[in-house]
Amino acid sequence: MAAFSIGSWSFHALFKAEKMNIFGYLESIKYRYRLNHADIWSGMLLSTEDSYIQSIKETLDEEGLTVASLAVDGADIWHDDPSIREQHYQKALLYLDIARRWGVRTLRIDMGINALELTNEQLDLCVERYREYAQYALDHGFRVGPQTHQRASQVPQNLQRLYSEVSSPGFGIVLNVSRWLSDKEIGDEWVAPFTAHVQFDRAFVDFKGPELLQKVQLFRKAGYIGCWSLEFRGGNNEYMEAEHDLLTLRRAVRLALDES
Repeated sequence: MAAFSIGSWSFHALFKAEKMNIFGYLESIKYRYRLNHADIWSGMLLSTEDSYIQSIKETLDEEGLTVASLAVDGADIWHDDPSIREQHYQKALLYLDIARRWGVRTLRIDMGINALELTNEQLDLCVERYREYAQYALDHGFRVGPQTHQRASQVPQNLQRLYSEVSSPGFGIVLNVSRWLSDKEIGDEWVAPFTAHVQFDRAFVDFKGPELLQKVQLFRKAGYIGCWSLEFRGGNNEYMEAEHDLLTLRRAVRLALDES
């Protein structure tokens, strides 16, 4: 049976206005939208203290929720300043442990490179770090990799090269569908085999109905077994607009299943 989720970034305006916190998000996922999978943005976490992380773990267990994806800000692999790179590395290690504790399926840790091309030094470090992270992820039942929302990760050839050189089943990307800076027409197809988590945004869900179905079929043919997630970025009427997008995405996946 297909699993669905709504990224917690979809409610960033409510969070910023202090009208939602992580527990309110989890409650909404479970009881407003009747879903069993969360898609958590680390910016919604108020702390990484053990007691706070444990309280979220207990809530997940009590509500029977699985974390399909945990997206981490501030743990990027590359930074021009070596001291900041080390700080990011330590944060990545912390979130790898949180992912283990929560039973996360996918952990997003970005490359941190905002140029279209990677230098040899940048690539070497990314390969080294992702190999380390991917081994830990594999040992604990999840996958880790970048999300396609920074410039270097919006070039599918960069991700293919990274995937090939990391060479681990614990590596997988978080894909923002069709958000490419090059080869937009074929980028999704190229990376589908190593996509661990898929997110559709409003522009895609609302205005590209036939293509939405085609994309769902593409991922299914590539063997995608992850959660079908959406991210609403409008910042207004977030509860209602997220519900609208969820219904549209459900229809597309149901049609794809019926036709398979």
